[in-house]
Amino acid sequence: MSRLKYALIGHGRRGSAHLSTAAALKDTFEIVAVCDAHQESAEAGAARVGVKAYTDVRKLVDEMSPDVCDVVVPAPLHHIVSCYLSRCGISHNVETGLAPTLGLMDMMIADAAENRVKLQTSENFPFVPVEQFVCKLIQDGIIGKVHKCYRLFSTTGYHGLAAIRCRMNAAPTTVSSIGHSMPVVPYVDRAKRDFNREGLEFYAVDFDNGGLGIAMVGNKNGCLGRNKLVGFETCGERGTIITNGNQGASGGETVNVCTDEDISQNAGRAQTYDFQREYGEDKVLQRIFVELPESLGGTVEWLNPYRHTQISEGGISLATMLDGIGRAVRKDTQPLWTGEMGRADQEMVIAARRSVQSNRQPIQLPLEPDPEEEAAFDQNFEEQFGIHPREDIEKALQVNFKAR
Repeated sequence: MSRLKYALIGHGRRGSAHLSTAAALKDTFEIVAVCDAHQESAEAGAARVGVKAYTDVRKLVDEMSPDVCDVVVPAPLHHIVSCYLSRCGISHNVETGLAPTLGLMDMMIADAAENRVKLQTSENFPFVPVEQFVCKLIQDGIIGKVHKCYRLFSTTGYHGLAAIRCRMNAAPTTVSSIGHSMPVVPYVDRAKRDFNREGLEFYAVDFDNGGLGIAMVGNKNGCLGRNKLVGFETCGERGTIITNGNQGASGGETVNVCTDEDISQNAGRAQTYDFQREYGEDKVLQRIFVELPESLGGTVEWLNPYRHTQISEGGISLATMLDGIGRAVRKDTQPLWTGEMGRADQEMVIAARRSVQSNRQPIQLPLEPDPEEEAAFDQNFEEQFGIHPREDIEKALQVNFKAR
């Protein structure tokens, strides 16, 4: 098959990064269009790559017949664009979170399955280079069987929970959560997000292998003088892997692990081995590796599959996701992060919210959609945009979100 015809739907801050990455994947995609509800934004994106700009998804589909669409619109609109594309027979990648409610996600998954298209959740955190290397260390048994993992960070929970699921290599069974909210002076952060309150949530997630995942999240994004709580520890039977909790950060990662001699002669005190990076002459990441004693495996490495491109370390995870949907379409295989997997990530977040509402009681997984949650979303959407979000998908496509 020749290169896949790719169209971006949503050329905002995040969509711009998707477009640049797709343009770098020259063997995978031929970019044919950029669509955005705002004419100026659509034209700016289209001009960058020399293609036609659209403000109407329906017109884009009719005129360009893309093989793959990349949906990077505001989350309340995800299901509308996704379901429309599925009904048109077009496979697509959808930014995280997959959708705000379980019912909407089920709608997206069902439409994709019914129309035999590929639906991928663009959950890129587990595909950050250091995360891929961490999972390789775990899979190679370097720190022994993993039983506990915790992450302290500052923003939305599903990214960290997705990474914890990968590290635990198990399915979540129960979520318990503590929540707190306080008023703050209204402000707009660097990502152009409005805040007038500051939330804090503490998740405890039980897994079906007996393991425990802990995640603490809030909107402490460096504003208002808050300390940036970041950290990610994965605890195995003979050692610990320590990394930064932020998927955009790199450096300072270690694996702290005991040799047999450390166990028998050093009271179980582990030695620290630093992650190392090797770069090419063009400053492109070539590999991440760690030098361990031979008894622990010697040199363990992760090779960058994009080392022959100009894609930066920070762009590798997104490149992996976009390549993933391309490969799924070409080879008729499952995407890297399916709609069901995206639902599972959001399910833990929703379970945490339900736990807070039920006075911190454990919430069993999997969850079923709650009619009240679904109705509340529909009502808020209709009040804000003047149209029902599910009854007429094509009509709902006309919703125009306010630009910054």
